[in-house]
Amino acid sequence: YERDGGRCQYTGEFVGREGGNLDHVVPRARGGRNTFENLVWAKKHINSVKADRLPSEAGLRLIRQPSAPNKVPASTTVREVRHPDWSHFIKV
Repeated sequence: YERDGGRCQYTGEFVGREGGNLDHVVPRARGGRNTFENLVWAKKHINSVKADRLPSEAGLRLIRQPSAPNKVPASTTVREVRHPDWSHFIKV
């Protein structure tokens, strides 16, 4: 979701968390794995229509090829200080 910005990777439409879900580009039923390179955020309806087919078989095309996100320290994802002792280490 974060990597794809909440946008369906087949239509480009912003669907947010409620309107989308993870799609296996190569379906699990066909040997697809749970990897960043095989998972995209897709509109729920599109994902249902695609089912256990490859995008090309369903008449779909990916907006961009999925890839693993860049590695960053976990501390960069902290958005708020939840414990007073953290404030020394986290500048928000």
